[in-house]
Amino acid sequence: MQYPTRVRPVDFASLSERQEAVRIKMGPYGEEGASAMMKTFLNYPEFARSIGRIGTRVTLTSDLPRRLAVMASLRTAWLCGCEYLWAHIREEGVAIGITESEARAIATGEYRDALNSLEEHVVEAVDEMHDTHYLSEEKWYRIGRLGPNAVMDIMTTYGFFVTLSAAVNSMGVELEDGLAGWGMPRDTTVTAGTGLTALRRMPKRVFEADYALLSPQQVEQVNRLGRRGKPTTSKLQKAMINYPEFLKSIAPFGKRAIDDTCLPSRVWQLAAMRTVWLCDSEYLWSQHRKACLALGVTDEDLAGVAEGPRSASLKGFDRVVVSAVDEMYHHNRVSDENWNEFDQFGSEGITDLMLVHGLYVLQSCLARNFGTTLEENTIGYLPELEQFREGQQRGNRA
Repeated sequence: MQYPTRVRPVDFASLSERQEAVRIKMGPYGEEGASAMMKTFLNYPEFARSIGRIGTRVTLTSDLPRRLAVMASLRTAWLCGCEYLWAHIREEGVAIGITESEARAIATGEYRDALNSLEEHVVEAVDEMHDTHYLSEEKWYRIGRLGPNAVMDIMTTYGFFVTLSAAVNSMGVELEDGLAGWGMPRDTTVTAGTGLTALRRMPKRVFEADYALLSPQQVEQVNRLGRRGKPTTSKLQKAMINYPEFLKSIAPFGKRAIDDTCLPSRVWQLAAMRTVWLCDSEYLWSQHRKACLALGVTDEDLAGVAEGPRSASLKGFDRVVVSAVDEMYHHNRVSDENWNEFDQFGSEGITDLMLVHGLYVLQSCLARNFGTTLEENTIGYLPELEQFREGQQRGNRA
């Protein structure tokens, strides 16, 4: 489905100084012949810059063999209902030998006898992340054999294209002439995740890094992280230090979403909280609950965040934030009404919201798959939130 166009591609003759600086950094993706998507993203130069390095990791330097990476990207674009991304990734797939029958199998989810065993694992892994934000033991270890960063790369691929799908669909980026769209009906999709149990307690898979045993690459990333790289940092951050290439690729994305965002602290924190609630990351909920309470957000307010956009506990703009996150999570597109509400925070308010959502979908996948446990002296979900947990994720619950 092609959505109505809200944002047109930039006119290269009328770029601001900042847009031109970012365009140059984009290399071939910022030239006249670049895609309509990248030209549209240049309307939001900070957004375009923030996704550059993670995009390079996903599309060029991933531990996933290119064929598998494209298959994972195709499946994510399909599940997120982004026809524009599907068309572009499909074109790349054709160039590397992915057949029409294989693409159809990836789209419908009926890939038995169409894909080999490893390809099935990769596509099913995307389904599992989409439905439960958690990779089964078989997927974790099978994909992990592809390289030291392979499991991180498949989670990063999923999080990256979730973010792009929300942006492309919300902006209404038009498909270029000559590119086919879906090419098949979308009413036959099945997912490997359907019927899976979304665990509430995950086994420990990745332990926190031992600062006495860091490699030179880890030391470099720890130093770059500043306060987030110190031994006093969070358990999740210390677990991520095991993957310095991941930290390097995610840095600009995370920096814009958290440190340099134009969104007020209450807005981006509540957006993060609604996202991690939907993804069921109790660890991240507990961490951001502390930050929210320090901002004056009450536990009653957070109960409204957990209950959802129709909650009577949500007041004022809090309801808009929760509603917009739900639209991205469930429909991969921000509505007209909510889109316009973010104009008050500047031209990049809406894209900063998309970055927060995408970042915390990815971080939720990390925390759940790592099996990161609560920090000492912190509180997870309060008992009164239990009533809101049925149907919390797309997958079934234990």
